[in-house]
Amino acid sequence: MRLPFRSSLSRLSHRLRELARNRPEEAEEYLDSHQDEWEEIAETDPGSAADILEALHEEDAADLLRDLDTDEAADVLDEMRAPAAADVIEEMTTDNAAKLISEMETHQAVDLLAQLEDEVRDEVMVSLDPDVRLSINRLIVYPDDSAGGLMTTDYAALPAGITSGEAIEALRRLHQEIGSNLTYVYVVDAQGRIAGVVPFRELVFARPGDGLDEIMHSDPVTVTVDTDREIVAELIQRYHLISLPVTDAQQHLVGIVKVDEAMEAAQVEATEDIAQMVGAGAEETVYTEIGVSVRRRLPWIALNLLIGLGLAVVIREFESIIRLEVVLASFMPMVALLGGNSGAQSLAVIIRAMAVGSLPPGRAVRAIRREAIIGLINGLVIATLSGVFGGIVAGDARIGVVITVAVFANLVVAGAVGASIPIVLRRLGQDPALASNIFLTTVTDVVGFGGFLLTAKLILNL
Repeated sequence: MRLPFRSSLSRLSHRLRELARNRPEEAEEYLDSHQDEWEEIAETDPGSAADILEALHEEDAADLLRDLDTDEAADVLDEMRAPAAADVIEEMTTDNAAKLISEMETHQAVDLLAQLEDEVRDEVMVSLDPDVRLSINRLIVYPDDSAGGLMTTDYAALPAGITSGEAIEALRRLHQEIGSNLTYVYVVDAQGRIAGVVPFRELVFARPGDGLDEIMHSDPVTVTVDTDREIVAELIQRYHLISLPVTDAQQHLVGIVKVDEAMEAAQVEATEDIAQMVGAGAEETVYTEIGVSVRRRLPWIALNLLIGLGLAVVIREFESIIRLEVVLASFMPMVALLGGNSGAQSLAVIIRAMAVGSLPPGRAVRAIRREAIIGLINGLVIATLSGVFGGIVAGDARIGVVITVAVFANLVVAGAVGASIPIVLRRLGQDPALASNIFLTTVTDVVGFGGFLLTAKLILNL
């Protein structure tokens, strides 16, 4: 097979990514027969190579990785999502897997190993070089959502007593070991405690005889190994850092979190919140085993069933009203839908504010009041419009009044409840996003259906 593009490597990479996503068999066939192009893509653009492999079948991806030099293959694995990389590694022999993992960045290797089956992981760990195994064991003990779980141990740390000239000479020797993590040079005392930080640019332009303790920035922003990843991401964003030093409880420097890792963690946190809002597991991905996904989702679907049965009982209580005014049945879903959408907007605003740390507990009441006022204003407008429209359609002004009152009440309640649910969950020590959308839907449906029918009973004297 030949593809109608050869103008540049970047164009080739882009087209192969698209081909792999749409027709993976053809992409694998092309790469298998154009080994030189595949090697060039992997060497110069490992991110694109990773995207291509993630779209292919695991066996095909493993074959393509085996065709690369170990260093290049490890760079590609570094760029792959950990679950996808684990699937590919499991298609290789233990020795090949250990060889590739040994060349990966330590924190990326830890993420990959965490996704492997227990038996496979144990076999690979035994086959690793002892020094690599020791580095991995130092990181694998930290939770994924902590600074320790995000950090890399490849960083530049130099003693405070040397000069800038000596520091630059030391960095030349360290370059191979720490790779591209040279944006900051961290200054440590004799006990390994962090004393300051020197941006690499300032170090280069300093006079050779200047001491590091003279040019360093004292009291740098730091986090401990157990700091939550949300706080890590917030600090990096707030102080415009490229990396953030991580210390243990005694202020010994043990690693750094790079900005790309922090932003990726923030993205993961946001997607977990979205999943939990609708009752899916926070850790669930498209790579999660079907049985695990079923166990995580089924309880929330069962809860929805109970809610639906409860709504059926509420509606049943007003059966005589619906029988006398059949047109009411056609407007009930509209009232609940409007309330649900309004509440979801408030819910999203509050959860986002919590995620970025801009909603301290002291502002909770004001946030709820704000959303209730927005619901009130929107309710006045939407209730009026829906009431006029409903009255015209039904040919009865009284029906329009019922719709107006019900919609207004539901939007005000939805705004306040949508803001309250994550705040209440936080107060209870739960994740604010934990199935909050399900709780919101319960309230807006009960108020929407029950309130609508109760209003109809009162206004229409049925």
